[in-house]
Amino acid sequence: MDRLKTTIMKKYIYLFLVIMVNSFLVACDQQAPMDTDLYPQSVYIVGAHSRIIYDNLDLSYSQDTVNLSVAVSGNRTLDRDVKVTLAECPEAIDMYNAREVSALARQYRSLSKGIYSIPSYDVTVHKGEVYHTLPIYVSPSTLHCDSLYMLAFKISNTSAYKPTKEDTVVLVNLSLSNKYSGQYYMNGVIKNVDNPNDSIVYVMPRILSATDDGRTVRMYHYNNEWVEGSSNDYRPTHTFKITVNDDNSLKLATWDKFDLVDGGGTYYPKMKVYDIWYIYRDNGQLWRTEGFIYKERKNNTEQHAINDWMEEMRASKRHKG
Repeated sequence: MDRLKTTIMKKYIYLFLVIMVNSFLVACDQQAPMDTDLYPQSVYIVGAHSRIIYDNLDLSYSQDTVNLSVAVSGNRTLDRDVKVTLAECPEAIDMYNAREVSALARQYRSLSKGIYSIPSYDVTVHKGEVYHTLPIYVSPSTLHCDSLYMLAFKISNTSAYKPTKEDTVVLVNLSLSNKYSGQYYMNGVIKNVDNPNDSIVYVMPRILSATDDGRTVRMYHYNNEWVEGSSNDYRPTHTFKITVNDDNSLKLATWDKFDLVDGGGTYYPKMKVYDIWYIYRDNGQLWRTEGFIYKERKNNTEQHAINDWMEEMRASKRHKG
């Protein structure tokens, strides 16, 4: 009987030791992934998985900077510097136009060499880092707001690790902007100058495109906002420019063929609203447009606030009038 008890005790002790050893090995295995590569480290251009990176060039600056980021993936911190060399590949823009852009629409074009500069095509992701950036310096003043611009880059060489297969080429879509441009809404009225009862009240989305400098935008009049691919191009005949002066007064000028007679108004920077009026001639008849061009709001609460502000401004004008 004593021998049986001893044997059982030995088995329990053995089983306990086995469990302890296995627990230790499992603990070691749980720590191991931090010391080993769970998947191969590789080099990629940040954002290339989406094919296109969207960036704005601010016309307020004589030279703006676009930063392209290169990264090294992996579960461990880099233990060495990795030098990555990029190369331009304008053929990728041609391929994108052929595959993704309608023949009726505007085609993307690469920037001319004199408009941008890249000091070096080499990017070094340093030991302990995850990524590093390559600066591209662009002079936006020579670009046209109706043209579509792109730059294309690919990974041509690395000092360590291989490039990923999917994220080696990226298209950078460049758009012009300034602090007055963007998505707006026009809340206004158009009246026949000779017959004010002949009028129309409207609220319409308006894209204010940055042009010329940091203070000027281009806008379409009423319902003649041009649609990509449309056979009717209204841009020359129903388009004008708005410049915000130093005192926030507005100066209007025709874009091309829009018969603008007069115009003015005030910009309210805190509200991001243009209080605008202008008179134009259409088929020999004079028309006056007046109203508010307000920046798109983020939510209903903000929209209600700007609606109340516009009503107060209108009431104030009626009282003064």
